[in-house]
Amino acid sequence: MSANTATCVVQLAEPSGVEINAHLLLEGKPTRQDQKLKTLSGYVGRYPSGWKKRLELANLLCETGRWLEAVSEYRQVIQRQPQLVEVRLQLGKILHLLGRGAEAIEVYQSASCLCGNAATGHHLSGLIEVCRGCPQQAAAMFESAASLEPDNPAHWHALGQVCLEAECPPAALRAFEAALSLNPDDVVALSQSYEPLLAAGSFREARLRLERALELAPSDCRTLERLATHRCHQGLVAGEGGKQTKQLIRAALQLAPDSASAHQVLSLYYLCRGEWEKGVAVLLKFTEEHPNSAAGWYYCARCLSHTGSNQAAAQGILKACALYKYDGEIYRALCELLPAAGRVGELQSRFSQVAGVTHHSTRAPLLDEMLAQFPKRWSVWASAGRVLVENLGDIERGCAVSAQAPQLQPQLADAWFRHGRVLALAGRHRQAVETLESGWAHLPVAGGYLQSVPAAVWLGDSYRDLGERAQSRYWWGEACSRAEGLVEFNPATAYYWQGRALSALGNAAGAAGAYRSALSGQLLYPARGEVKEALKDF
Repeated sequence: MSANTATCVVQLAEPSGVEINAHLLLEGKPTRQDQKLKTLSGYVGRYPSGWKKRLELANLLCETGRWLEAVSEYRQVIQRQPQLVEVRLQLGKILHLLGRGAEAIEVYQSASCLCGNAATGHHLSGLIEVCRGCPQQAAAMFESAASLEPDNPAHWHALGQVCLEAECPPAALRAFEAALSLNPDDVVALSQSYEPLLAAGSFREARLRLERALELAPSDCRTLERLATHRCHQGLVAGEGGKQTKQLIRAALQLAPDSASAHQVLSLYYLCRGEWEKGVAVLLKFTEEHPNSAAGWYYCARCLSHTGSNQAAAQGILKACALYKYDGEIYRALCELLPAAGRVGELQSRFSQVAGVTHHSTRAPLLDEMLAQFPKRWSVWASAGRVLVENLGDIERGCAVSAQAPQLQPQLADAWFRHGRVLALAGRHRQAVETLESGWAHLPVAGGYLQSVPAAVWLGDSYRDLGERAQSRYWWGEACSRAEGLVEFNPATAYYWQGRALSALGNAAGAAGAYRSALSGQLLYPARGEVKEALKDF
């Protein structure tokens, strides 16, 4: 892995006009030199039978977001040099990102026919399963490749990435740790292990890895964004710490001026400073300049929701969904933002057959679309189950849908926690505590604060409703203790959950203090609204 490896954000405009941002791994600093494109194009025009300069042109077109032209050039390179498996891999990746999965599969299958290496064959089979939307099968193929070539980091990178996409952080972390055991300065593994480390509660190590990755690859846009986001959550948005955070954001924006995610980080910076109008204005301006960016509308909707502008948030997330229906996070946001705006009816779905239970049809099949589009995403099933129970009052159906989450990821604590919360909202508290405690058994030995703090509060609440007072107090005490570990990463969230637990324990003064600390740390809506109401009673 070269020290100059960097993640470049490229923008693609589909024929429909929809804008998509994607991260591509490059060797060397990203470049957008128009002169270089002209020179290469001229050379290829004069010597059309050559392939080396044509491949260089294809790579540069890919880097600058001109993917359709890049696809054409890659195909011509393959015609001249059919044995170049790496070129087929790059072409397959671009076709997959373009949503042309069938074509990508054909390219990967053609590469398999040329490959005599068993490990590479398994890797290609994994890429094919990714295109088919089968992450578990893809992970099995990448594991087979890694077992045959344990010293090849590409297999571990692919395995870690597909585990992230399957929403299984522990498995992803194991893969990236394997890559780092080969090379402690593996920029991809350092940066990509950040989210799994957060899920495990290893906040300090997560940040250290980002900082090391940035030392090795200062032009890596994704790492810049992640580190700036981490610092914003920590509250490093004022004074000298704030200047450093702003510098990271400014660097990301210079590298990727059209990146929705980079603008989202700038917006978060302002929100965490209490400058909410500036935070909203950043993303409103971005959507004005990029009206066909689904990611822009998604981030804008989230920002508006965080500031309590629920109606505008609902409009924004509907625009995001209309533009792009291949992002599970957009659908999950629909489940949160439409009910908050009093528009829950737009989520009602036909559900002709869900989890083996037949139901009567209704209008507006957004939930149907969501589950059909992402049948392997456990969080999608949990979100759909919650909205069915909490907002649509369909207890049986909601619990059946939510139950798919731990079935898809039985080793993942958060999948059990989210299903347990749905059961509690349905009033099924005995089932809820059993499910929540099943999740507790799968927490990391150390850490796990992100999931464990709310789960402990929910366990306390359910035991209270079952009349088991001693158990409820134990779990609320556990929540208070674990919230202290969360303060290091996200003080506002930590104090919010600590306030919830202290209030349940009857410690009004402690709860009020925690809630005020959360507000001073710029706790966002909807939790902010809940805290303000609670403080009226103290």
